[in-house]
Amino acid sequence: MDYHTDGMHDVSKRQRQQILRAVIAEKSVGDQIQLRAELKRRGIAATQATVSRDLQELGVVKTRVGRGSYRYELGDKLSQDVLWAKLTVLFKNFVLGLKGTGNLLLIKTSPGNANGVASFIDRIALEEVLGTIAGDDTILAVVVDAVRRRKLEARLTALVANDREA
Repeated sequence: MDYHTDGMHDVSKRQRQQILRAVIAEKSVGDQIQLRAELKRRGIAATQATVSRDLQELGVVKTRVGRGSYRYELGDKLSQDVLWAKLTVLFKNFVLGLKGTGNLLLIKTSPGNANGVASFIDRIALEEVLGTIAGDDTILAVVVDAVRRRKLEARLTALVANDREA
């Protein structure tokens, strides 16, 4: 490793992400400022943008642990119920509507939110979804078949409809 005069050293992306996973698993960390401080304490300088990309690639989600208090969790350690609850929050906040045809499901979001919603759909690995493609405000989800697409569409539409009735 190359050591710099400021005490920081270069690490690979993989090494940095392993360290982030360890920090999240060991400590109650609720924001990127704390994560960057933990990395710095270990001699690794990382920008906020780098940490943000790492969190997304690692499938890290922010969970509420109390009123106004959050912590990062590794997505692979969360139960399907918790992941579905998080998807519910995303849909209530950002999804405007859904339409399906064949094995394709089109999900409209508020501008700038399609990528985050699609990424979470991919991350929670719904068995009926083969994958998603996202633009600025539109997601195309490819579903295994038309029958499962109709069931998924009904389930996801209910998330949006329940919010509209409240």
